[in-house]
Amino acid sequence: MVGAVIFDLDGVIVDTETPEYLAWKTLYARHGWEFPLDLWLQNIGRVDSPFDALEPFRRPGSPLSPEEALALWREIRAALEPGYLTPLPGVVRLVEALRARGLPRAVASSSRTARVHGLLAALRLDDKFDAVACGDEVAHAKPWPDVYLLAAQRVGARPTACVALEDSVNGLRAAKAAGMRCIAVPSALTRRLDFSPADLVVESLCEVTPDVIAAVASG
Repeated sequence: MVGAVIFDLDGVIVDTETPEYLAWKTLYARHGWEFPLDLWLQNIGRVDSPFDALEPFRRPGSPLSPEEALALWREIRAALEPGYLTPLPGVVRLVEALRARGLPRAVASSSRTARVHGLLAALRLDDKFDAVACGDEVAHAKPWPDVYLLAAQRVGARPTACVALEDSVNGLRAAKAAGMRCIAVPSALTRRLDFSPADLVVESLCEVTPDVIAAVASG
């Protein structure tokens, strides 16, 4: 039986990753630089940022300080984000179908609590989930399993009975480390990555139903 279905937020419920990427690309382009997408993909799904996007601004002679560059990136992202603030295809239908079956639903995100709840409220999904677990509530965010284990705890489900929905390799690793089954829903940006450890890979959540989740849970 499925104990709970646990959704990643960024890239699964809403596309926040594209405006983040486009903001970096725009900022770099203003200085004649190419933004390295392949390196930036290492950061998707985690908060410790193994790739330092501000590194060029730390060099001697940089046109901006790192603080100025980060502020400008946030300004560009804020201008882009409203165009992406809508639930991704299949999200609302799947959440409602799970609720109709009485299956617990949770969110497990590496993002900070205020941002997670703010996004869910903006999407009018804040009352659709039974629990939310965020990156700043645990010792280690994804790719460590902590946030998934916290989400399972909050809905009273055994981790091994949960199915996670993820768009990033870091998130997939976190779910697997927590002992969960995982359905990968790669985004336009993450499709080039290796999702072979996932139990199922789909094009979008439009392909996912409670029956599909039950089949994944049963192995």
